[in-house]
Amino acid sequence: EAMPPAEREKFIGQMVDGLAAHLKENGNDLAGWMRLVRSYVVLGRREDATSALASARGQFAGDAKSLAELDGLAKSLGLGS
Repeated sequence: EAMPPAEREKFIGQMVDGLAAHLKENGNDLAGWMRLVRSYVVLGRREDATSALASARGQFAGDAKSLAELDGLAKSLGLGS
């Protein structure tokens, strides 16, 4: 709250980038992938959101339930299916 807007935005960006790095190391975290995609959309980074969504789909390629959740997220965020 007390942070200036530019500093807060930088801090949030660092947190999101940290989550992305974590998922590259341990990609079996569906909730983490979903949080990352949502975060990118909120930050206006749609290309990153689309890329993260593709990575998550690759990670969970054999898991129909997880893929269905990712598809629902993509639709809800206007990222296609």
